[in-house]
Amino acid sequence: SFDVVMAQPNKAALASFITSLSDTASPNYRHFLTTPQFARRFGASASSVAAVRSYLEGFALRVGALSKGRTILHVSGSTPDIARAFSASVETVRLRGGVLVAHLTSRATLPAAIARDVTALAGLSSVVTPRPASIVRSSAHVAAPTTCASAGTSTGSIPNNLGYTVQQQAQLYGFDTAWAKGDTGVGQTIGVYELGQYSPGDLSQYFTCYGLSPSVTNVSVDGGAGAGGGYSEEATLDTEETGALAPGATIEVYTGPNNNAGPTDVYQQMADDNTATIITTSWGDCEIDPSGAPTAEQVIFEQMAAQGQTVVSAAGDYGSSDCTGITNNSPAVDDPASQPLVTGVGGLTVSSFNPLVQSVWNDNCTAPSCGSGGGGASQLWSRPSWQNAPGIATTSTMRLVPDLSVMADPNTGFVDYYTGTASGVCGRNCTNGWGSIGGTSIGAPLVSDLVATAAQTCSVSRLGFINPALYAMATTGFNDVTSGGNDLYGVGGYSAGPGYDMASGLGSPSPANFIAGLCPPKIDVAKSSFVARSTHAIVNTPATVTLTLHDTTNNPAANAVVAVSAKAANGSVVLDGDQTSIIGTGTASYNVSTDATGTATVTVVASEPGSVALNATYAAQGLSTTVSFSNAVKSTANRPGKPTISVLAALVGGFRLTVRAPSNSGGRPLTAYQYSINAGATWLAFSVRTKSITNTKLARGRTYRVIVRAINANGPGAISASASVTTRR
Repeated sequence: SFDVVMAQPNKAALASFITSLSDTASPNYRHFLTTPQFARRFGASASSVAAVRSYLEGFALRVGALSKGRTILHVSGSTPDIARAFSASVETVRLRGGVLVAHLTSRATLPAAIARDVTALAGLSSVVTPRPASIVRSSAHVAAPTTCASAGTSTGSIPNNLGYTVQQQAQLYGFDTAWAKGDTGVGQTIGVYELGQYSPGDLSQYFTCYGLSPSVTNVSVDGGAGAGGGYSEEATLDTEETGALAPGATIEVYTGPNNNAGPTDVYQQMADDNTATIITTSWGDCEIDPSGAPTAEQVIFEQMAAQGQTVVSAAGDYGSSDCTGITNNSPAVDDPASQPLVTGVGGLTVSSFNPLVQSVWNDNCTAPSCGSGGGGASQLWSRPSWQNAPGIATTSTMRLVPDLSVMADPNTGFVDYYTGTASGVCGRNCTNGWGSIGGTSIGAPLVSDLVATAAQTCSVSRLGFINPALYAMATTGFNDVTSGGNDLYGVGGYSAGPGYDMASGLGSPSPANFIAGLCPPKIDVAKSSFVARSTHAIVNTPATVTLTLHDTTNNPAANAVVAVSAKAANGSVVLDGDQTSIIGTGTASYNVSTDATGTATVTVVASEPGSVALNATYAAQGLSTTVSFSNAVKSTANRPGKPTISVLAALVGGFRLTVRAPSNSGGRPLTAYQYSINAGATWLAFSVRTKSITNTKLARGRTYRVIVRAINANGPGAISASASVTTRR
């Protein structure tokens, strides 16, 4: 069995939509889609699906159901038929565990008419399977406790003889403050991605010890992981930690086989069900593993982002060399942590949390039990627009990993309970159950729990893709990590330093600020204002409107991006003197940013008498005002003198104009400049701050005579001497 990933007919539109979900100035802000809505807007067309289905069935392959998001076709058949359908060689391989899988040994091809409808195949390159990112500490476990305290003391700020308890983790990352307010993740559903089975008995023992009873349900995909493989400590610890740190959240454990299309199908099922508001995965693979399926996964993560599902992934335990054991030790990163729509979590050694002493986790050895926090630059994905922070060079062109880091060193790790009893297997010295486990595996559920807690704190049903919010609070929401590095194999790694780095990301979550920092911005409309300096203005004369935003605690909303729109009853309207703001007959739209005081100004010019309705939209909240324009002019007003054209440079299809202020402002501050290219029949405004404007929408190779004038509150002043310019072809 394998998956055919269908091409998306509106890929550019989907990327734009996902970006707009985090854009406070967009009408799409946080307007997430349901799965049927995603399928209708961005799924494969019926004709494309029919064509691919018909082609594959022509080779005797069995084409199953199309995923609900209309992205993936499930297909099965014999290896000879698969080979004929894709004009490629296919081998059947028995894996070490006894499972038979098929994999391509040459490049698969399709006829051009069919290939245009297919993005990727998943499940035909499964000889190397995803691996868990967990490492067991080498010291012996203590006897299984009968009470939670027996898991080790929680009173100190350093790990006990096992590791850090749940209560200590809560203090380290700010859960304890949220819990005191009743914020435990209530209303959230955390989907746990697994390719192995957790131990029900161990889970029960663990939660009973801590006095917890979280809701845990199981979803089996493609028949589940299979009991023959025994219980998995990875699956057990993921579920234990998820339930312990966000005990009010509902937990859904999605389990599938770690072969063929199983790893992809688990993600696809989580997207199509769309019940998990947060998805945590501690399973990953070298990003450039020839057997991997990052392109197939990308389609699913796009669906999840559009639906408002947060995806958090471990960044891997091989330091800067994630392909170790697969290709070579050269620098590489882990998939899916490197996916642009996934939050990647790196690893730290936390020696103490009061005072906080932490560094990048690196065992500095290469034995199987050694590890280091994953990180580096992607070789597949470009750096997203939101990935900007102190420490990130403008020359960095690829997606950087991790985004943030938490504890991962197994020697100062998370205390889990795992015996591997019954038909299962255990890691090392685990007959007594309680012991420390580490790896970036413990980071993915921990950060997912922070997201669940934040969603309840913020009173939202889901937070969605959080990376733009993480980088927006780069200097406020994290404890910077400045020591250590992740060069585990001595081939060139990355060192921690001030700001962002590829060893620790943005740093570790601040217990005081991180949870609140994830909350979507919200203003108090009653404490904010959108006011015109004067509700009456003169035609073709800029009127200034001032926007002031305050949040719900009456603090200024600084650096807020706000969409300002204008609709004129008559004629045309321009915002801030920018001709590109015109979007239609009598309508204009322009984005402004508030300053440190939460204030922004914008000018509006109408070409005809009448009212202009103005709206400011921020984070789906709005403010409005109206300015009336007339032909009336104050006869006694003092007007500005003549400005001077200082620069008039020809451009292709236009020119760049710069003016020098008049010596006489008319006794009032200048509010704008205007220029005309038709002897004053019409005037176009530009900013009094920049004193310049560029127009590239004119005829090429044509000569224009330009005049300018200055404006104050009393109206337009004297007209300058003219200057000529011939636009370039």
